Amino acid sequence: MRAVFLLLVLANLVLFAYAHVTREGNGADSIPQLQISPERIKLVKAAAGPVVERPKPPPAKTASAAPSACVEWGVFAGPDVTRADAALARLELPQERIERSVTDAGGWWVYMPPLKTRAEVDRKVGELKALGVTEFFVVQDAGQWRNAISLGIFRTDEAAQAFLARLRERGVRSAVAERRENFLKQVAFFVREPGAAAVAKLAEIQQEFPGSEIKAGPCPPAQPSKS
Repeated sequence: MRAVFLLLVLANLVLFAYAHVTREGNGADSIPQLQISPERIKLVKAAAGPVVERPKPPPAKTASAAPSACVEWGVFAGPDVTRADAALARLELPQERIERSVTDAGGWWVYMPPLKTRAEVDRKVGELKALGVTEFFVVQDAGQWRNAISLGIFRTDEAAQAFLARLRERGVRSAVAERRENFLKQVAFFVREPGAAAVAKLAEIQQEFPGSEIKAGPCPPAQPSKS
């Protein structure tokens, strides 16, 4: 609309000038002076005030989710993994709240050195049961540890020595505690946001697994889903 208005004003000025020149008697000779080249016409916009940019609102802060708290129970190896898994099932917690962390065992191993024959293994197993020791497993994998009898795996030397002392009190003489690296798989269980009742029950079943530990801490990082 502004452009149309300016063109109309310009046309009126041309007509006014033409009439004025005619009255002055210049006649047709002056008409070419009044011709206007369209390409020379420029529309001048009215000067606008200074452009004030409105400050952009700061980006909305996304509330970061608070890290989940977990209760860790472990560590387990061999048949103890299956037993601990079954014990956790008694808590009747949703499976998505229970996570497992599997690592190569590195710590202090309480065990009986490898025996030469299966008959010796069976005899030693009978002696352990007679002494009231039921938490153990026989290493079946081929290699230098085949036919060793594992009695427990611990993260610290102090915990291993304390367990070994209890075995001595029961009459187990041939067990030893030594540092080993990456020779067994260890499993730790994490219960996400368990609640007071679940923690109490977990403490009860922990008594069935001498040497296992329960502690609170952050949950392990979520594993990326496989497509």
